[in-house]
Amino acid sequence: MEKMKRVNVPVSFRKWNNKGYSVFNSLKRVVKISTLSVAYLLFANPESISASPVDTVGVARNVDLESIDVTGNEQPETYSGISRVVLTITKSEIEQAALSSINELLEYAGNIDIRQRGTNGVQADVSIRGGTFDQVLILLNGVNITDPQTGHHNLNLPVDFSLIERIEILKGPGAQKFGPGAFSGAINIITTKTDRQFVKAEVFAGEYGLNAQKINAALNLGLTSHLFSASRSASKGYIENTDYTILDFFYKGSVDAKIGAFDLQTGISVREFGANSFYSAKYPNQFEAIQNYYASIAYVFQKKNISIEPKFYFRKNNDRFLLFRNNPSLYENNHSTNVYGANVQANIVHGAKGVTSFGGNLRNESIYSNNLGTKAQTPRQSPINDSIWLDKTHSRRYYSIFAGHKRYYNNIMLNAGLNLTHNSDLPNKIFLFPGIDVSYSFYENSSIYASINRTMRMPTFTDLYYTSPMNQGNVNLMPESATGFELGYKYNPKNVSLGITGFYIKGENMIDWVRETLNDKWQTINHTNINTLGTEFLFRVNVEQLLPKQQIIKNVSFAFTYIDQQKLSSELISNYALNYLKHRADLNIVHKVIKNVEANWHFAYQHRNGQYEQYSNGNAVNLVNYQPFFSGDLKITWSYSGWNIYLQATNLFDVDYYDFGNIAQPGRWIKAGITKQVGWNNN
Repeated sequence: MEKMKRVNVPVSFRKWNNKGYSVFNSLKRVVKISTLSVAYLLFANPESISASPVDTVGVARNVDLESIDVTGNEQPETYSGISRVVLTITKSEIEQAALSSINELLEYAGNIDIRQRGTNGVQADVSIRGGTFDQVLILLNGVNITDPQTGHHNLNLPVDFSLIERIEILKGPGAQKFGPGAFSGAINIITTKTDRQFVKAEVFAGEYGLNAQKINAALNLGLTSHLFSASRSASKGYIENTDYTILDFFYKGSVDAKIGAFDLQTGISVREFGANSFYSAKYPNQFEAIQNYYASIAYVFQKKNISIEPKFYFRKNNDRFLLFRNNPSLYENNHSTNVYGANVQANIVHGAKGVTSFGGNLRNESIYSNNLGTKAQTPRQSPINDSIWLDKTHSRRYYSIFAGHKRYYNNIMLNAGLNLTHNSDLPNKIFLFPGIDVSYSFYENSSIYASINRTMRMPTFTDLYYTSPMNQGNVNLMPESATGFELGYKYNPKNVSLGITGFYIKGENMIDWVRETLNDKWQTINHTNINTLGTEFLFRVNVEQLLPKQQIIKNVSFAFTYIDQQKLSSELISNYALNYLKHRADLNIVHKVIKNVEANWHFAYQHRNGQYEQYSNGNAVNLVNYQPFFSGDLKITWSYSGWNIYLQATNLFDVDYYDFGNIAQPGRWIKAGITKQVGWNNN
């Protein structure tokens, strides 16, 4: 970040000109906002992941841009103020990538571990800095949509891939604001802005019977704006029992009035898929059907130097799992999970000196199931299969309050925060999550930063209760906790971004599924200790703007991650926690081919720590180490007058590899598509 300058120039935005809740006018400093079309590092504040409007306090840049629209829940920089690593995937990168789902897109980010069971958005687990898939908080437009049943469902998102404006990834514990959910990081998925009205249609097809149809639209009527998407995708499967069908619907409406800004969003995701060896290679003919419903409403009120933002949300997930697809009566699980919550955040801006934030959260999580929980007094019918009665249940509630203060001292920025959380499953305990972050800017484009944060995670309902022929939950599990330390440097002149970060995470009572021998059931336990040491490197250059005379290369980026974990417990076979991504390197190159045609190359090297059980005739015969591999993807796009025609190839070199043991990933997969967008100005 460049050196911050104090000047007495009021700030205004096109949508907020002359309005009473333009809190920025009180800051008395220059605020230049831009969405960089690169993955970049910022001084970031985890409390601003909810896109609160005052989060741009203290951000100063010498990049002059034309005025842009900023609403109460959408803005180009949702993180500002404190020293944390934030990775942003922008709209242009999303459009260029040779991908068709959010799951795959996150893998493009570099330094993020995506372990896919099903392709093209069927199912994937996301982890950050060696953590497990249950330790990452997922937000949609700043609203927590994390699944309490299992982290396997966290990326079951109702919004279509092509409707994403950007994805912001906070690395490291974020519990001082969010409580126990943001254990190893948080991912905020933000839908496209409605500053322009448009209608966009897309179709694509590929090998293995792949086909998809999508339509998106944005419309502005007076003070209201509306965003809508509907999509369907399907495939016959790249190997036996990997077929799927996915239906997604999403709507987001906004009202920008004098009394504040209102946002309503709702979505439905329905997916059915063959789950070949998803949860056990002993039974490869598994099947799963999921129905996900989601809604939230938010309000932003601003008056002078004060803003208040309450949010209310609801999420329902119905899950039907068959161990034997062709004979459901042998073993069938049905789960119905309900989550509702409310949170409020208030911000007080102290001129150019800083900002104080405080608020509270309430979140209720409950499940009815024929497998997970204790005996229900009033059983319910399964919403997916009315012949199944859900006779087990569990419910718990989180209460938390938080406060934080950011303070600016010339080139030094200091942030301290504290979260107090109570969970009804542990009635006699209150958890404290302190955090402190500091940054120092020197010269014009360099800065160093450091942070210490404490975090915790409650076990999921699956961790506690799941029972199957191959698994046994543990109702005596304790929460897992960790302390994260981080130190980094970034250099960010115009059109270049370079950063290096070192981190250490001291984990206690870490939760994992383990077993002693190949013939035992998987059981959940608390490891005594798992300590993680790692480093991340990111370099990105916008060649097109840095060297405008050359007409070929547009941008280049490189990311590298190294992680080492030390486990202080007995030697056990780990199913998740110790199968972390030890080395990962990503190289991305975007270049022009001919007029209106460009190519995006993505190359990745991956080396996963750990082992998996190799099966033969339905029996585990031995342990096999994960093998490192090198892969590549390519997308070629022709664009002209709202038309885009693209050809993409994933796993270009046809490499055999595994994200999870015994679940072979697809070989080379050729896909092609066409999109047409018609847009017009709001006026």
